[in-house]
Amino acid sequence: MLISIVVPVYNAEKFLPKSLESLQNQTYTELEIILVNDGSNDGSAAICEQYASTDKRFVVIHKENGGVSSARNTGLKRVTGKYVGFVDPDDWIEPDMFKRLYQLTQEYNADISMCGYMKEKADGTVLNTLEPPSITSFTSKEALNTILNDNSFRGFLWNKLFSTAILKENPALDLDENIHFCEDLLFCCKAILASKSLVYDSTPFYHYMFHDNNASSSQYSLKKLTSLKALEQIIEMLSEEANVNVSMYKSYYMRMNLSLLMNGIYENKSSTDTTRYLTKNLFKYSLSELNSKSLQFSCRISRMSVKTAYLIWKFTKRN
Repeated sequence: MLISIVVPVYNAEKFLPKSLESLQNQTYTELEIILVNDGSNDGSAAICEQYASTDKRFVVIHKENGGVSSARNTGLKRVTGKYVGFVDPDDWIEPDMFKRLYQLTQEYNADISMCGYMKEKADGTVLNTLEPPSITSFTSKEALNTILNDNSFRGFLWNKLFSTAILKENPALDLDENIHFCEDLLFCCKAILASKSLVYDSTPFYHYMFHDNNASSSQYSLKKLTSLKALEQIIEMLSEEANVNVSMYKSYYMRMNLSLLMNGIYENKSSTDTTRYLTKNLFKYSLSELNSKSLQFSCRISRMSVKTAYLIWKFTKRN
């Protein structure tokens, strides 16, 4: 059974060989590895072509720079496998990752299979808590109620194998190219909602490499603001679904909004209009819809006085 793997590539020459080598050495060999060079101006394009010249499973697409979602969408259009996975160009995977993910889809008749991951530094330091190996099956509603939990499978693309059928049968299942953070969570929620069953093996087969220049390491940016748009879409999409804990997503939205508001002020990057927008968002959902007392308290103080909330936040941050 053919598995397609989409790799968005942009200026990743330092890490790309290790990533592609880990794909080349997969024990599951029936692969279509789609490398989408998103207008790189370093040696990434040449590295991609080198692998394609020696291994016919690698396919290279060159395009103008459009961002990671644009690159992934370009790759999705080229997919011919029955299943599709994603790997980022600065990460690497264990040799049995796709073999295991495929086995899980067959053993549990799952539309989506998922695995654990290690978030680690280049020196091997692991930054996340690893769960004991276990296998859990989910209905779509159960998965939607679990995806935001700490140390769960989370809303990443790269630790999952999707049935191509659920993506092809739902034309909306591509990545929103105007959203730059939480775009993968939005995609995953759509895919999960379209699926009937999922399965998760907590074994960490994926190595998510944390670099000092990771885009996600920044606490505030205009691009990060688009995460709120992603969460708004998710909340609207799930609000009519029975047995889905929408308050969990509303709470995540409010935590993100508070973080952007406080860090924008702290880093002196937030414009007056953006600060006003984030302040208005504090009233978007009622406090009773939020799932923790501490979050309710933070929102209540921020609604009364952003300045007071900021001083408390700044004091807490220092201590």
